[in-house]
Amino acid sequence: MKFEELSEQSQEAAREVLVYTLKKEIDSRGDIASNRAKYLTHAIRNSFIALEAEQPKRGSGED
Repeated sequence: MKFEELSEQSQEAAREVLVYTLKKEIDSRGDIASNRAKYLTHAIRNSFIALEAEQPKRGSGED
């Protein structure tokens, strides 16, 4: 699954988490390395993809 295939709600939530995480990182360290920013971006993206992929569909009886 690609990021673009996530629901709009998941995409927006992932963006908000990324912004919050990057701000905290910059506040904590004063700066953020490019490779660290990429790592965080990929980790957040992969987390949201995993969450949405395992989410049972409504009415599927898998609740």
